[in-house]
Amino acid sequence: MKAANTENTSDNKKRFPCFVADTSFMAAYLLNGFCDDKLKDCIKDIEYVLQNNGQIYVPPLFWYEIQNVLLYKTRSIKDGQFRLSNTDVMDIMYDLQCLPIYTDTVPDAEIRQRIYSIAQEHKLSFYDASYFELAHRYNLVLKSYDEELMQAYNSK
Repeated sequence: MKAANTENTSDNKKRFPCFVADTSFMAAYLLNGFCDDKLKDCIKDIEYVLQNNGQIYVPPLFWYEIQNVLLYKTRSIKDGQFRLSNTDVMDIMYDLQCLPIYTDTVPDAEIRQRIYSIAQEHKLSFYDASYFELAHRYNLVLKSYDEELMQAYNSK
């Protein structure tokens, strides 16, 4: 499915409530009761998608990354950070499966080459470049709290 043009992001959000979300963005949403207030704008974006039958696009690696975040949050955490119980994680995993998330297919050689080129050009990890490439390929907005990724994406 090809998305509408995103040159004017606010118009696009009204017409086509879809975006690519990276792990930092989705973790902020899923852990919203535990997160810093500056990350709470993700809630309105996801609520907009839910209210308008939109979709959140992710690459296949997202599922490993988000599960790793949840696993990490169940382990001992230093400096007063919060710790999740296994029950918390099961509740979050249930919430996650209820979201309208479209997982892109496993990238073929051509897509992997584009991801590699993006990673090299913008000095990103291959992981971060996969979100950038997915947003670019579907012509969607990228949502992330990763400053380096967003700086690279906004410079495209």
